[in-house]
Amino acid sequence: MRKFIPLFSAAVLASSLTPLSAPAEAFADGSDTIKIMCIGDSITDGYVPEYTGSYRKFIYRGLTEKGCNIDMVGSKDGGYTPTYTDAATGESFSFDNENTGYSGYAIKAYPGRSGILETLQQTKCLQEKQPDIVTLQIGTNNIIDNHDLNESVNDLRELIDFILANIPEDSALFVSTIPAASPNRAGVRDWFGNYRHSADWQTQYDDATVEVSVGKAVKDYNEAVAALCSEMKSEHSNIAVCYAGSTITDDNKAELLFDGVHPNNDGYRMIGEKWVEVLGGYIGGEPAETTTSSIEAETTTTSAAPEHTDIMVNDLVAFSRYLLGDRQVAESNAKRLKDYDLDGDGILDTFDLVQMRKLLVSRSAPVGN
Repeated sequence: MRKFIPLFSAAVLASSLTPLSAPAEAFADGSDTIKIMCIGDSITDGYVPEYTGSYRKFIYRGLTEKGCNIDMVGSKDGGYTPTYTDAATGESFSFDNENTGYSGYAIKAYPGRSGILETLQQTKCLQEKQPDIVTLQIGTNNIIDNHDLNESVNDLRELIDFILANIPEDSALFVSTIPAASPNRAGVRDWFGNYRHSADWQTQYDDATVEVSVGKAVKDYNEAVAALCSEMKSEHSNIAVCYAGSTITDDNKAELLFDGVHPNNDGYRMIGEKWVEVLGGYIGGEPAETTTSSIEAETTTTSAAPEHTDIMVNDLVAFSRYLLGDRQVAESNAKRLKDYDLDGDGILDTFDLVQMRKLLVSRSAPVGN
């Protein structure tokens, strides 16, 4: 197949917010096979038979409908091509089910959890399959266990380094955020036991406190994922962040999570459609369409970086929410968003978020609410 030449985008993609531009050559004729490996935990695996194919089936269907010749690859192969039928609409399609998703796995092994990193090392699936695109959505089990955030981020860095070292230089890695969770649902309540008491076990927390704590943990992790990818793109030109997991938020998780952690097929469809938007634009040689073009126009006409003396903590909060796909922030802060281009490159991304944090810290201002 023709190889990708991933470059950084010179324009804002407000809907996907990926720093990777499209490859230099498009696949308009659909003659080249594009190998995609989806790596992750149970949310990638599918967890139960009712949700076989997870969001992956919608990636496969969406990209093939765009004319792409897709080969889903992974450590779990065998050529199994199940058929998905939507119970509500009757829609039915077959899909390539090969993947590298493992239920219950953390980013890297620690007591009580197996790790995706070790699995990739042991199976050698990256070296054998040589995927053109890798998607990575991992970290939910780290959050469930209330695992140390800094350790999780360091493990993610190690995992990303391993993936990028074992795929072709002109292949691309897209790292996704993770979905929101409902820790007080009956089916998963016990999973979040580490949030229900203080470290010394002397204080027990009620459900409302647990809900807030888990929500904050997911938010902090997703922000860390975005910041890490922005930092690492100075070393690796073929890494991007995708906000596919963040399509399931606190606002819609009740209807999109079947047990409080794992999406139902409606949730998987939403995640899959975000992946198709991002990957389809990348593969097709054109950026994905943005639904906030007015914001893009505002942010891409900045000629000189301002002094930013009016940047406050509430701006950090709003910008973080914007980067995580909060459309309400985009609509209510359209004119203000142009001021968040702190590096003056005409692109709103997590590089600007990192600069904003540094700016606030330099003023000895608290970074958070």
